[in-house]
Amino acid sequence: MKKPYKKLITIKMKQSTEANTFIMLLKKNNIRITQLRFPGKEITFQLAHKDLSLIRKLRKQAKVRIEIRYSEPEIILQKDLKTGIGLILLLIVPLLLSRFIWQVDVEAQTVEIEDEVMDYLQKEVGIEFPVRKNAFISDNEIRQTMMRQFREFSWVHIMKNGSKVTISPQLAPKIEPPQNSSTNQYLIAGNNGVVTHFQIEKGVRKVEPNTTVYRGDVLVSGIMEYGEKSILIGAEGKVFVDYWLETSFTIPKTIEMEVLDDYGWNYQINWNQIGASIEQKSFKPLKSIVTYESYRMFHKKTEKISEKDIESVILPLLHEKMIYSLPLESAIKAEKLLHVSADDDTVKGKVLYLVNENIAKPHLIHQGE
Repeated sequence: MKKPYKKLITIKMKQSTEANTFIMLLKKNNIRITQLRFPGKEITFQLAHKDLSLIRKLRKQAKVRIEIRYSEPEIILQKDLKTGIGLILLLIVPLLLSRFIWQVDVEAQTVEIEDEVMDYLQKEVGIEFPVRKNAFISDNEIRQTMMRQFREFSWVHIMKNGSKVTISPQLAPKIEPPQNSSTNQYLIAGNNGVVTHFQIEKGVRKVEPNTTVYRGDVLVSGIMEYGEKSILIGAEGKVFVDYWLETSFTIPKTIEMEVLDDYGWNYQINWNQIGASIEQKSFKPLKSIVTYESYRMFHKKTEKISEKDIESVILPLLHEKMIYSLPLESAIKAEKLLHVSADDDTVKGKVLYLVNENIAKPHLIHQGE
C-alpha cells in the first residue's frame, strides 16, 4: 500500500475536451490523481505538490485553464527539512545578534553637544558597529575618557538596554568667578603635581609643560621684565596638573541605591491660550502656550556587595563622589584599586586616583617684589 502524500494541491477546471486531454497527459506521465469528482460542469481532483511544475507544463500543452489551491491551508509549519532549518535559524540568529551592540545614542542638552560627542566616540575612541558586548569599552573607561575630553561635563550617565547603549552627559553648573583685580598678583601652585596644560589670560608663564611643581612655586608671574625695567601686568588664568590622590572607603556589605530608569521632558499645551489667540487674531509667544519640565524616574535597588563587585558597583559610585568633591573643570584620568578586604558586615579598601586639576592660586605682589 502506497503512503499518502503529505502535501496535496486541489485542481479545479471546467469539463471540456481540453480538460480530458489534460487528464490523459497526467496519466501518461504517471502523475497520481486522487479524489476525482465531477460536481456540476466542473472537474476537481488532488495531486502531489511535488508535481506542480510538471502540471503547469502539461496544462500549457493541453491549453486548458485550471485553478490551483492548497488542500491543507490550515497547516502552517510543515514537517520537512526546510521548515526545520528555518525554525533553527529563527532561534539562533536573534540569539547571535543579541550578543552584539548595534547602536549608541547620545542624549545631551543640545544637538551640538550630541553631535560633538558622537563624532568623538567614532573618530577618537574608535567605536564601530556592530561590536561584541564583551569587547565593548567599559563604562568607567567611557566616562573617564569623555570627562577628560569634555571638561564642561560633571558626570556621564551610561544606560544599556539590550543591544543599545545610551550615553547622557551632564553639564556642570556655570559659576561666575568673583570679579577681583588681577593686576597686582602672581599665580602660585596650590598643590604638587606635573603640569599638563595652561589657560593663561594675563601674565608671564614661569614653568613648562611636563614639569613637576610644588606647593608655593610661582606658575605665572605678574611682572614682565623689559630690559632693566619691570612692568606690573598682573596674572590671571589656570594651570592644570596631574597628581595622585589616595582615598580610603568603608561601606556596608548591603547597600541601597537609586537607579535611574527613565528621564526626559513633560510638555503641556495651554489650549485655552491658543483659543484666545485665534479669537483675538494675536499669536502669543510659544513659551506662554507650551510649558515643559524635566523629569527623572528612579527605583531603589538593594545590593549585597562582595570583593568581586568592587570594580562594577563600588568604583563608579566612588568615582562620582570624588568628581563632585573636586573643583569645577577637574577630571579623573585613571584609578587604581590598591587594597580590598571584607568581613561579615563591611567592605574596606583604598583607591588611588590620577586627578587633573587647576592648582593656580592668586598671590598678592607685595611692594618691593
